[in-house]
Amino acid sequence: MSLKRYHTLYPYSIFRAQIVFKNVAPPDDKWAEGVLCRDSEGTFSIIDRKAGEGVYAMEPVFIDTLGLASGFLDGNKRDIFEGDIIRICRFSGGILPDNKPSEIVSENREDESPERTVFADIPEGAEQLSCLEGVAFMNGGVFFVQFFDETSKTLNAMPLYMFFGFDMLPAEGTAVKVIGNMYDDEELFAKTLRLSEGGQDKN
Repeated sequence: MSLKRYHTLYPYSIFRAQIVFKNVAPPDDKWAEGVLCRDSEGTFSIIDRKAGEGVYAMEPVFIDTLGLASGFLDGNKRDIFEGDIIRICRFSGGILPDNKPSEIVSENREDESPERTVFADIPEGAEQLSCLEGVAFMNGGVFFVQFFDETSKTLNAMPLYMFFGFDMLPAEGTAVKVIGNMYDDEELFAKTLRLSEGGQDKN
């Protein structure tokens, strides 16, 4: 019996893909996140970082569902991957002390920058300035969010970095939340980009 050898692809990048043998599992259990590998037979797998510290899990995955981690985190400190459906809302004022949003504390003890609060949803009492829902994708090494533009009635895209701070978390006055992904919820994906209405990129 020979030991199967795996070749690591892009060792410094984190990917997510749907696990082959868990297509009927709960949504959160269907996905592996980690380093992408390929064996001598051409099967793609991910060394799943969600398995837990000290636990090794090599999960075979559907390559068609592969998505690269953008490096950006939503207001729940959840990684945003290619194919994620995200809601981005800008707001002003009204942040009440009773709210308990996620507080981000720098791990660098020498960094004396103040703690800041990030949001997944608009806090109670704030005024919504704008809101869009779209799908994350990468093009030319830059991550974008593609959305349906109600004004032009076409698909449009904006760079994700416009909505985030230098710490890769939602910028001040911005709430960002992953609400699904295009593979787990095809109905939400079609609704978000208005595909059932014939929405298409005319640029």
